[in-house]
Amino acid sequence: MVDGAYSNGLPHPTRKMRARMAMELCTLAVLTAAFLIFSPRPFLNNWTFVGLALVGLGLVLYRRNEIEERIWGPPESPDFDRIRRCGLNMSALTIPPLIIFLGLGLYARYVRPSMFEIMELDRPPCAMISLNFFFALCFYIPWALLQQTLFQFYLLGRLRALLPFASPLLLSIINGICYGLVHLPSGLLITGVTIVGGICWSYSYHRDRYVFPLALSHALLATTFFFWVNGKDIVVSMIEHISR
Repeated sequence: MVDGAYSNGLPHPTRKMRARMAMELCTLAVLTAAFLIFSPRPFLNNWTFVGLALVGLGLVLYRRNEIEERIWGPPESPDFDRIRRCGLNMSALTIPPLIIFLGLGLYARYVRPSMFEIMELDRPPCAMISLNFFFALCFYIPWALLQQTLFQFYLLGRLRALLPFASPLLLSIINGICYGLVHLPSGLLITGVTIVGGICWSYSYHRDRYVFPLALSHALLATTFFFWVNGKDIVVSMIEHISR
């Protein structure tokens, strides 16, 4: 038995429970690495990862009661305080980058278009605001919600159980790094940005236990980054990918 309890009074997990979770995470890590290394490259597309994420979400929801009752326990603050704090923190995390993305997008389009040449776009940069922009945002919200559920509710919870004496900040840093590393195929810039975002989202969830504000922040930042900074209409790219 692990001595001690979390600040909300929930006892730390037993050694048996921690050993099971460690084995579970090791198995997932090995299977993920094997899938990425040995699967044929044409099989590795966005829809494959969406499908795998949905399977993972189904398994997590199947164990939802155990995760809530034996890993997270009751929140430490009233609902109103938590949703207000989470909303304010996500606004502080999201609005400044949005302003920066807007400035970069306007500068690249109207002052220095050569910036887009560095990105080697296969077409002119897309409009900053369009119908496709809102389509992409609406699509990104459930996708971000799925990711945040897997990484915050599940993975951060597992880390909390495996490292019961670790501070919320340390757990958030570890979880944020894990979140960023899955974006390595998208490049070092996006990986670095998502590590920072992952740490902030993880810390917020550890304290306030709300996923949707995190997913909304995630979706807004991702959509504006692609449309405004990258000049890439991801809806058009997705349709072209499906039609191949």
